[in-house]
Amino acid sequence: MVLSLSGNFIAADVEKIGQVVRRTVAKGSKSERMAVMLVTADGDFVLRRMGGNPFHDPDLEKMVGKTVRSEGEVAPGYTFLARNIVPLKPG
Repeated sequence: MVLSLSGNFIAADVEKIGQVVRRTVAKGSKSERMAVMLVTADGDFVLRRMGGNPFHDPDLEKMVGKTVRSEGEVAPGYTFLARNIVPLKPG
């Protein structure tokens, strides 16, 4: 674990493999929204690219429906901040 600039602990250098989907998060709250998610064996994470727009990232939208390998950090809560996302070939 590493302390971020905001004072929260984050997991450093994590690899996740999973399916990219679009789904509603924070259902029933003021924060309810559609988000790009990474569904993995470890759980489901809101997927964000480091340096990408947190609300609408066209590059992530193109990944919906694909299985990917991603490297990055798990932020507090259920957000995965990806440094690298690579679609895996089927089969």
